[in-house]
Amino acid sequence: MMKLSNKGFTLTEVLVAVAILAFSLCGILLTYINMFIWSDLSRDFTLATNAVQAKMEEVEKAGFSCLDTSHCNGCNCPSLTSCPSFRDGCTFDITGFAGSNAKGVISVAATDYPDLMRVRIVASFKSRNRVIGEDNNLNGVLDAGEDISPANTRLDSPIEMVTLVSR
Repeated sequence: MMKLSNKGFTLTEVLVAVAILAFSLCGILLTYINMFIWSDLSRDFTLATNAVQAKMEEVEKAGFSCLDTSHCNGCNCPSLTSCPSFRDGCTFDITGFAGSNAKGVISVAATDYPDLMRVRIVASFKSRNRVIGEDNNLNGVLDAGEDISPANTRLDSPIEMVTLVSR
């Protein structure tokens, strides 16, 4: 007669092992999904940074004589095809985003030196239904309730470049 051996896993051991496996797979899946989200955000940051840098190069190429400190009230920035006048507050659309989900704003300010102007370009954009930057409605103007840090009364964003342009 043949004797049966009891060398196997109990049902409890199998259920515990499956629960540990399921918990581990959920963690891996969550990490995988988050990497897609971070990848999209990284792409959008790169698009906005490149657009701001390109606009800053246009401003520097246009030169000191094309900078105007009078406020623009949200008008669109010129291109370099004509004699541009970059005014304080002029806006530009950032390409690569769906619809008009990205806007850049140029700030031109005089300094203590008459031959030196300060140019600041800020970009706000929408990435995965979340606005990056303070311009919540993406109109290029600091509206009531948009200034997170009320002490500075200006648009702020992680995408920001500042330079000085001399005569």
